[in-house]
Amino acid sequence: MNGTATSHVGGTRGTSGRFARALQAIARAWNSLNWRHWLIAAGIGVLFGALNATVIFLAYFPQWTEAQRTPVYLEMLTRWGVLMTGLACTLAFALALLRDLSRRAAIRPRDVVLTIFVVAAFGSLVVDPISVAANVTIHTLQRNTAQHFLEGVDWLTGLSRLYAQTGEKILTFVATVTLSAVYYLKDSRTSNALASAQLGLTQAQNRRLTEELRSAQAAIDPDFLFATLAEVDRHFESEPRVAERLLEALIRYLRAALPANDDSIGTLGQQATLARAYMEIEGIRSTGRVQAEIDVPSELETRPFAPALLLPLVTLVAGDAPGWGRDVRIRVSASVASGRLSVEVRGVGCDRRIAADSEATLAPLRRRIGALYGSRAELSLATREPGESTANIVIDDPGNV
Repeated sequence: MNGTATSHVGGTRGTSGRFARALQAIARAWNSLNWRHWLIAAGIGVLFGALNATVIFLAYFPQWTEAQRTPVYLEMLTRWGVLMTGLACTLAFALALLRDLSRRAAIRPRDVVLTIFVVAAFGSLVVDPISVAANVTIHTLQRNTAQHFLEGVDWLTGLSRLYAQTGEKILTFVATVTLSAVYYLKDSRTSNALASAQLGLTQAQNRRLTEELRSAQAAIDPDFLFATLAEVDRHFESEPRVAERLLEALIRYLRAALPANDDSIGTLGQQATLARAYMEIEGIRSTGRVQAEIDVPSELETRPFAPALLLPLVTLVAGDAPGWGRDVRIRVSASVASGRLSVEVRGVGCDRRIAADSEATLAPLRRRIGALYGSRAELSLATREPGESTANIVIDDPGNV
């Protein structure tokens, strides 16, 4: 007894749950259609109605007198216009339901058949009688002398005439539009799936490349590290303040070079900090005078920017370590214009031999930038006399993506 009662309650709940989901789907479909959708559907219905009325009118043209033709044509326009407009609006709502279904599961053949059957039945049983009523009203108001196709016949004959004229056209219109829409939805679903798969593959490749760049940045050049530590040791006794500055700059460099704990690509601010610490270390180590300037606005410091891109440009523009023996000015700046982020490294008084081996450094950088930021990304290097070089990275502003 209890089992039967429990089963009955469970079945009632299942039925009410399905009914609630159906109501929610209807509400979503209705809300997805705005006045433009209804206007387009009505326009299509009027167009098809006018075409049907014109074709039928021309087919029976000889049987009416000249005085009867205009009223008859107006009656036909009224009937077919109301019928096809109502049918088009009903179809618009039905297709909105199918679209809602396609977002949650694949559309099955029975869903398509049911849609065609329901819309065609609604058009024949509800919309068509309304269109005939409008047609009869226009016929009466015009006092048309031509005999109406429902005059002088019993209701069964009139009904058969009614559906003989419209049944095939309703079914053809509904089936054609529904099948076309289903094909579009399936094609769109497939295209979206392919696009999502391609996007996922691209993102995976970018993550892998970013990890490689983070690892490359974290792999500190042992010559640079040991030379810096040796410089600290050399100044430790005679110039402790210089040794302390070197150690502080080295700590900042190492912190900026180490990968973050999360999967983020890193920011422009982090790369600017790394470049600043590097130039400070080289400035202390060099026998000449190094002026380093980092001009990255605070609002751009949080822009995503891949590792191992900025520092290679700084070392390229500055030249090899012996080049730091001269007076050198290095300026790193960033700006945004027309939705594009530009990062520039400019060096004055640098090694004049840069142009000779620049391509060996630029080629892998270009490949990295292209893989990360696409074909619109640009990397350029310009050298001018005396000893002035400018490297520039231009990418789509990540802040706008």
